Amino acid sequence: MICRNTNRGHRMSETVRLASVGLGWWGEMLADGVEAGDEAEIVSCFTRTTKTREAFATARCTRQAATFEDLLADDSVEGLLLATPHASHADLIEAAAEAGKHVFVEKPFTLNVADGKRAITAAEKAGVVLQVGHNKRRQVANRRLKTLIDGGELGTVVMVETTQTAPMALNFGNEYWRASRDESPLGSMTSLGVHMIDTLSYLMGPVARVFTFSNTILDKPAIDHVTTIVLEFESGQLGYLGTSLVAAPSVSITVRGTGGSAWNDEDGNKFYRQALTEKTRETESIEVIDTVADEISEFARSIRGDATPETGGAEGLEVIAVLATAIASSESGRAESVSDFR
Repeated sequence: MICRNTNRGHRMSETVRLASVGLGWWGEMLADGVEAGDEAEIVSCFTRTTKTREAFATARCTRQAATFEDLLADDSVEGLLLATPHASHADLIEAAAEAGKHVFVEKPFTLNVADGKRAITAAEKAGVVLQVGHNKRRQVANRRLKTLIDGGELGTVVMVETTQTAPMALNFGNEYWRASRDESPLGSMTSLGVHMIDTLSYLMGPVARVFTFSNTILDKPAIDHVTTIVLEFESGQLGYLGTSLVAAPSVSITVRGTGGSAWNDEDGNKFYRQALTEKTRETESIEVIDTVADEISEFARSIRGDATPETGGAEGLEVIAVLATAIASSESGRAESVSDFR
């Protein structure tokens, strides 16, 4: 048997001991992020499907827990990596916090503000680390955009535009949990769009108001297939967010100002600048990093007391407040204020 965790024999003695909960596609990605570094290791795992659990444990050379309660009772586990259906997050965080386990939860943090606040309270009461998996802001290209904005190199920023699409929903079966409107309000907003809400908040500051269009175009799946949101930031600038789970892969952010424009294109792999008086943009070299490994490293260091999560409960909750506002706008047909949902 060849384990995927090939770094295990080279890890430091004080590595943080983590357990994976939810072993689907993104659970595997988080596990890969652990194995890319040397600050943590996966020592156990849990998901309800026995076959999936056994396969993960075999591939990762780790233990498996028969129940979530058994996992929480395992004193060797210090923290959890949660990649479970969205609606389960708050209850799992509460239970983990009560058991003294630190929690990394994949986005979206929760599906509503009340659940988010409940999860934050549980973590604070237990004194455990709570980190939300908003990794897009960690792209070097987005750090570069932030530097340009804060340094005034784009002049006064007037607008931002972002798009994130992927064709995943074209293969959703009717029983798949992501195909449920309860788990995926506004369609791809919970899978993709929340990444961009967090990144735009990082770049531009808090969102004040939103106006949403969200429509079903195809016969299936039974969720919205395309969503567009106009955002007004508290600073006065405007933004656009477009997302879909039935279109070709695309991830981009554009910032436009009175001194020029800048682009993070191809999901952090390309970066462009355009001077105010030029008609075309020019390529600027940019580093590409493993943002999942980067956030997992920060989670491990936070557990050891050497760091603080950049995207903790407060940041995750702000994204959910904007999401809740966007849902309300799609239902009311008018602009809604985020302050009414915080």
